Amino acid sequence: MMIPTLLLAACTATNVEGFTLSPVSLRPVVISPEATTTSLYAKRKLSMKERRKQRAKKLPSATVDRGILNDLPAADKWEKTEASVGSKREDIPVPTNKVAEEDNAITDEETEETIAKASSLVQAQRKSVDCLTHVRKRVEESFPINEAAKSLAEKGYFVYDGFLSKSLDDEDAVFGDAMLSEMLSESSSMLENDQMQRDISRIADGEFVAPIVGGENYALCPRLTEYVVSMTRHLPPLLNKEYDVIGAGDLPKLDSAASMGSLRLYDRKTKLGTASFLANPEDADSDGSVSERPFGVVCGDYDGTENDTRRLTSILYLSSKQWDSTNGGGLTMETDGQKVEAIRDRIVLFRSDTCAYRQEPWVGSDDSGLDQASCAIVHFIQG
Repeated sequence: MMIPTLLLAACTATNVEGFTLSPVSLRPVVISPEATTTSLYAKRKLSMKERRKQRAKKLPSATVDRGILNDLPAADKWEKTEASVGSKREDIPVPTNKVAEEDNAITDEETEETIAKASSLVQAQRKSVDCLTHVRKRVEESFPINEAAKSLAEKGYFVYDGFLSKSLDDEDAVFGDAMLSEMLSESSSMLENDQMQRDISRIADGEFVAPIVGGENYALCPRLTEYVVSMTRHLPPLLNKEYDVIGAGDLPKLDSAASMGSLRLYDRKTKLGTASFLANPEDADSDGSVSERPFGVVCGDYDGTENDTRRLTSILYLSSKQWDSTNGGGLTMETDGQKVEAIRDRIVLFRSDTCAYRQEPWVGSDDSGLDQASCAIVHFIQG
């Protein structure tokens, strides 16, 4: 509702109910019935546009030095303008990330090394399988098992030449000969690396012994270990079967899951060196200083085999191709006086509990390949 009456006394007041004071004139204000005292005297909220204008009025004015802009070259000449003295660089190579390059080089070397190790491991595994297979084939396909069983039943021993290398197949013959060479080389390497013990029972004979046990020691003599494993696995079943065929009931059955393997090596330099201390000076270089050895069986006394389960012994000679009877070694059988020379790739089987034998001393010579010789021994135990 509008109030028609103007109050002149309002000129001296700031606010009069129903009116507001302005520098130019008084204008009436419409009072809403719902209006309160608080909303009546509240300030009006400025809009965004009004606030921007208000801030612009408070900012000081800025001036631009046009001289700086006038000194700049034209925009189309910037790319060809020479750099300022402060920023000018002469003959500075493009930086390279040397750390990244070194890391990549190291990574490449590690990758190549890993590939080389993996390839070597695969080749070693293949060689191992080939050697195990070769021995198995020699036992099952080439070895005269019937003849061996009969000879063991009648004489107590059996001798066979060319066990690993004699074959109608040239490839198998070459492989077997190479395996023999590796086994002999492993023997020499074990001696050089102090992996063999001096045979103190024959201290003057220059002989060393070592067990062939596999496991952690497999890397010392892989070919020798594979030979023992394959012989143990494949020879006893064939002999056991043949014993039944020929009716050799007194021959004990052999175990195909366990055996005792060992290595014996002769070193001529060690023998001569020992002889120089133990013998007379004039006999120091003589090979006749070794006394004759007695006969005996593997298990000891003929009646002392109850606690010894060894029943069959095999000896494979690993001497060089030039080794002959003049170089010594080998066995002599007591029953018939048979002499068995230690020639390369000859295998001898004899009963461990009843066959008496004598191991002849090694002699060798100073010629190349005749200063060392060895033999792989496998004792098959009763099953």
